[in-house]
Amino acid sequence: MMAKKSAVLRQDYAQKSQIAYKSGDGAKAKELSMKAKEHGAEMDQYNDMARDIAFKANNATRPANEMDLHGLTVKEALQFTRERLTKFVKNKESNLIIIVGRGKNSLNGIPKIKPAVIDLVKEFHIRATPNKPNAGCVYIEPLAENQNTDFSWIEDFFGGLFRSLYSALFGK
Repeated sequence: MMAKKSAVLRQDYAQKSQIAYKSGDGAKAKELSMKAKEHGAEMDQYNDMARDIAFKANNATRPANEMDLHGLTVKEALQFTRERLTKFVKNKESNLIIIVGRGKNSLNGIPKIKPAVIDLVKEFHIRATPNKPNAGCVYIEPLAENQNTDFSWIEDFFGGLFRSLYSALFGK
């Protein structure tokens, strides 16, 4: 509510600043622009407070190996996830369940946070299993010692290349 009020004031001052600038009153335009920026910063602070409250409320009673991202934007969810994954890797934890939701509140019911989290996990060289333990979750675990890099594509690539070459040379 407070963030919305600040956003309205920011927009109002920005419009007034443009009018003053177009009328040739540069000093007034600058003054109004500064007020718009102040209300923009205030809006950001209120949004950050709301984000933190929502995250803490969703996670207050969760086990240490769970994190609930409901109510967050994709950007906010990724900020919390990055911090948590850094801790996960540093502490060599065995598993983590990230509750991303099913996308019911997303436009057209298409999840946005889940694919973003799965993409982020790739940076940490750990495994992400979507839909485990249910469709609204991503299960995180370390890679096995011998599983640091997936080279399975090499056999498919060279096997297909060899079959194509053999067929071209021998017509079989």
